[in-house]
Amino acid sequence: MKVINMTANAILAIDIGGTSVKYGLWQDQKLSNKGSFSTPTTTTTMLTALKEVKNTLEQTAFTNIIGAAVSVPGCVNVTTGSISGISAVDYLNSIPFKDLLSRELNLPVSIQNDANCAALAEHVWGNAKDVNSAAFMIIGTGVGGAIIVNNQLFGGEANFAGEFGYAIMNSTGETLSQLGSPVKMAEKYNQLTDSSTNLTGKEVFTAADNGDQLARKCVNELYDTLSLAAYNLVVNFSPQRLVIGGGVSARQELITELNKRVNDLLKQNGTPLNIDVINCQFLNDANLVGAVCEYLNQKIKQ
Repeated sequence: MKVINMTANAILAIDIGGTSVKYGLWQDQKLSNKGSFSTPTTTTTMLTALKEVKNTLEQTAFTNIIGAAVSVPGCVNVTTGSISGISAVDYLNSIPFKDLLSRELNLPVSIQNDANCAALAEHVWGNAKDVNSAAFMIIGTGVGGAIIVNNQLFGGEANFAGEFGYAIMNSTGETLSQLGSPVKMAEKYNQLTDSSTNLTGKEVFTAADNGDQLARKCVNELYDTLSLAAYNLVVNFSPQRLVIGGGVSARQELITELNKRVNDLLKQNGTPLNIDVINCQFLNDANLVGAVCEYLNQKIKQ
């Protein structure tokens, strides 16, 4: 998978998520000037906020931005820029968002699914660059995913491949995104406590580390769900590697637990498989870096 080396100018990398929008400048093969803001609630405010980011970065970084590389949730047609399916930012669905943003920024724009971006980043420059096939589970507000087969992203019908968050995990119909997200874990913890202070997912992990038994129970249930989902991915796709992304992937206990639990399940069920579970090299920046990969690859095809 080839990419163009462009160092004379900068590319604006944007990662739109359900909670926040992250951004940075890609120049000299690295990200700089990173920042974030809370995800706006309408298309208009999103476009305005991104235009302000572009203008501010051009003034403060003293650079010329030549394009925008965007990572978004949902099923993405990279050619038309249309977004479909259930998305954490659903107001971007069924509108020409790519074209609208291109006009707002006065720049060429590429667009790709967020989990696919993480997969591209890791396959081109990161922790999956030495394998031909890999599965990616990206854990955030929901759970996304991607599949690399024969060194290529596998899109599937309607660009839906890798949407692991839709997987139903129990008899009540709860999905992986509902049960495998640290955000949802924190919501459950807060509902079960009498405290008026609502903890974030990161704070629930900290509470568990500090001996809070309810927090430990919630964390363990999260690990159970993610391990079961990861096991199912491995036996369905038999990838050479399983890569975990999202902010929580920086938590080494998560990676250690998934490695142990998934390989225990593989052994217990008599499979001939053994899987190496690792985190994204680029951690929470993987979507930004992968968006740049998509932008550069589209430039090659033009």
